[in-house]
Amino acid sequence: MVIGLVTGMLIGSATVTAAATTPTVQATLSKFSFSVDGESKNLKSDPLVYKGTTYLPVREVAEITGYDLTFDSKAKSIELESKSEGDVTVSDNTSPAASTDSLTWITARDAKKQYDISIVMSDTTTVSHDGKEISFPLSMRDTSDKGGKIYKSTDNSSSLKIQDGAIYLGSDTLQALGIAN
Repeated sequence: MVIGLVTGMLIGSATVTAAATTPTVQATLSKFSFSVDGESKNLKSDPLVYKGTTYLPVREVAEITGYDLTFDSKAKSIELESKSEGDVTVSDNTSPAASTDSLTWITARDAKKQYDISIVMSDTTTVSHDGKEISFPLSMRDTSDKGGKIYKSTDNSSSLKIQDGAIYLGSDTLQALGIAN
């Protein structure tokens, strides 16, 4: 009986010791506005705040910013790679009569950097530059299309493409904004 009692105390203390060495942290879930290149985005998961540092869900952020994520559990590594831009895949044009075959495309991120273009997304998407505005019937909810969907502006003069979560502006859009010939 004494041996059983001593053995039970040893097992109990081993368990307590193991539990005491596992670190625990106290953090807060918080809501933040999140934007990429001036475009507002919504996170599905709330960011975590610990000791003044905000931790974002890396898979969601990778998807929003146009990166592929690879997780290797054995190596405990996360790899982010730029998605290949490839050719335009047209599916479900909002204006089938308008041809987009001859267009060249630039990412919204690059257009913003190179030409200081502003893109505002809410119930519709507005692209503007030097006082000129173009509206597209595209809301933030529509930006998750993976297949390559092309939208025509409300006046049918400009094209915008969503592919793999990234936004692309057509060369016709740059022309309408007075940037390209």
